[in-house]
Amino acid sequence: MFKKFEVLCVAVFLVFISTPAFAQEQSPNREISEKLIVQIDFSSWIRESFRVSPNSKHVAYVARTSNKGFVVIDGKGEKQYDNFESAPVFSPDSKRMAYGAQAGNKWFVIIDGKEEKQYDGIAKGTLIFSPDSKRMAYAAKAGNKTFIVVDGKEEKQYDGVGEGSLLFSPDSKQVAYAAQAGNKTFIVVDGKEEKQYDGIGGSLLFSPDSKRVAYTAWIRNKTFIVIDGKEEKQYDGIALFIFS
Repeated sequence: MFKKFEVLCVAVFLVFISTPAFAQEQSPNREISEKLIVQIDFSSWIRESFRVSPNSKHVAYVARTSNKGFVVIDGKGEKQYDNFESAPVFSPDSKRMAYGAQAGNKWFVIIDGKEEKQYDGIAKGTLIFSPDSKRMAYAAKAGNKTFIVVDGKEEKQYDGVGEGSLLFSPDSKQVAYAAQAGNKTFIVVDGKEEKQYDGIGGSLLFSPDSKRVAYTAWIRNKTFIVIDGKEEKQYDGIALFIFS
């Protein structure tokens, strides 16, 4: 009994004296990851506009003076405008940034500091970069019509474009969104209109290889999935769908 206790005490003592040595040995190799990115003037910033780039190296937000506003990127203020459509949007690679702004009665998108064509409005929350960060799309308004602008080129005008439906394919080559003409709604893929329905659900999905498209649609009180233009079985409701 005593011998077992003696062995245990020796083991505990060895662990005790080795722990500080291990800590001392490891501490020189530790890397400090904390780094000051930017200092913010909290008296002028709009908190809801605060954004951090995907690589966590850049910060952007909208700040206001008495009657003007401007975007601040890494502490550096950009050109002043009357108003802003939404918070700044970073590209997936964190190298580019875009936002919508107003000057007078016209709205436009600023991409990498350059102003795009002016419109009557920019649809809120529609600014998106492609997955490869090389392309840009958003919804603009001219009078009572709405249309998608892809890489500076305007697509067909519609009575409305589904908010949040604008989507690039994973390979960045295709663009899809929901559009409205009269009381009918349909999906547009690369400018090609699909079948019209009473409504389109909020979910629009490309397959991982970008070769297939699926979405929910409904006719009267029945809902179903449309895959590659083909309607699946109708149900009272659909909660979720995914590609493998």
